[in-house]
Amino acid sequence: MKVLLRGVHLVLTDALRSYVDEHLVGHIERFADDEAAEIDISLVDTNGPKGGVDKECRVTVRLPGLPSVHVTEMADSLFPAIDASRDRLEKTLKRMLEKRREAKTNGLPQDTAADVPTY
Repeated sequence: MKVLLRGVHLVLTDALRSYVDEHLVGHIERFADDEAAEIDISLVDTNGPKGGVDKECRVTVRLPGLPSVHVTEMADSLFPAIDASRDRLEKTLKRMLEKRREAKTNGLPQDTAADVPTY
């Protein structure tokens, strides 16, 4: 899986990189079984040193055979924004993969779907 990580108006520290690897990329990697998969992560501080709820985590996941999924979460710190993004991505990807699985088997259970002829 190809991972693109960038910081906009902030410095990416080693601690932040390892947190993203462990808490975001590690959870999303299990959905990608292909080297063509890509995850693009942008960590943004919109107001700079002014403070406030201005930290953003923007994530775009591209998996072969599925449309791209883009999630943006804001919080007062990057860590909760990263966690919220992960939760939304997991939920969305699970739903998309389940729909693809159902479309492949026409909504039938796996054992019955094997007996259905394909035309």
